Amino acid sequence: MELQELSSNQATWIHTKDQNWLIQWDAIQRNHQEGMFTQTSSWLSSYRAYGFDFELLIKVDSKNQIEAGMACLLIKAGPFTIYSCPWGPFSPRAEFIPECLEKFDQRAKEIGAMVSQLNPAWRADTDILIQNLEDGGYQKGTFLKKVFVPTDFNMIALPSLEEKDWERILLKSFSENAKRNIKTALKQEVTLKKVQSFEELEEAYACFQANADREGYTIRSWEDIRDSLWDGVKNENSLVLFAQFQGQTVGAIWCAHGGNMLSYIMGGVDRTEKDLKLGHLLQWSAISEAVKRNYSRYNISVGGSEGVVRFKSSFYPTQISSSGPYFKVLRKAHYLGFNAVFPFLEKNKKLASRILKLIK
Repeated sequence: MELQELSSNQATWIHTKDQNWLIQWDAIQRNHQEGMFTQTSSWLSSYRAYGFDFELLIKVDSKNQIEAGMACLLIKAGPFTIYSCPWGPFSPRAEFIPECLEKFDQRAKEIGAMVSQLNPAWRADTDILIQNLEDGGYQKGTFLKKVFVPTDFNMIALPSLEEKDWERILLKSFSENAKRNIKTALKQEVTLKKVQSFEELEEAYACFQANADREGYTIRSWEDIRDSLWDGVKNENSLVLFAQFQGQTVGAIWCAHGGNMLSYIMGGVDRTEKDLKLGHLLQWSAISEAVKRNYSRYNISVGGSEGVVRFKSSFYPTQISSSGPYFKVLRKAHYLGFNAVFPFLEKNKKLASRILKLIK
């Protein structure tokens, strides 16, 4: 639905992927405390590599402003459909919550979903949202774990950009090890740049892939992620920085905008060079960018190897958690059938891919 189609004095609910609405929605998700990077169009579009789609389900007023809503994934695998909101709903007014959930359920049924799932956003009235979910037949739990839903965060409180000595204040809040490594790194002849071209993005992602190969973990292939990540960089839904030393790219970091903060997604450094303290330098650069955006917090994220967890802890973050996702069974027979075949399909991904192509 196009912007100019709305002329009523009453607020209207629509489901859409119109670019004009996506631009407005992404701005809300970046800058509002209730927002989250998993709700931006760039992040959701990354699931297209798996054959999934997404849409906005939003309440808009006569002035073409979004009053409330959520961005939802349409996950389809043959006869099985799931309607999932990875974080939401966005609703600055508590009285909109029941309406949001009603429209979410209604839309899930319209598309024939067997399950709807929603991951509640942070709110001052979270208890009201959860009570509405439970009253509406939702149960706590994650139905499809293959779709990322944020629940745990490692928050670093940031000083105001108006503070004349904000860098000193920020450094002082870290451990002695982190302070020492950042100061050492800043003395090196390392140049840090924001990715501004597709070629630079590919070079930065190569750092992530090399790091994953060396440390023995898996990330998404460049072919799968490139379009959505480039969209995120172009539209300021993501920030990617890369470090160069003696003309060579030696490290990179990817953070996503959402919820009036930056969230660390991925990083990678070249271990073949001398010890440039690149890990601490890249995080320091990303955190500094968050301060310059007037964000009050930086999410350095949770998890990782023992060494990664120890590294993150050197910034003295505070771990907080959200309530976690809730799901509702809408078509019991399909739900039971999915649970019966999913373990087999998960173990036989190539066969599953062939089957799904035939029955889609």
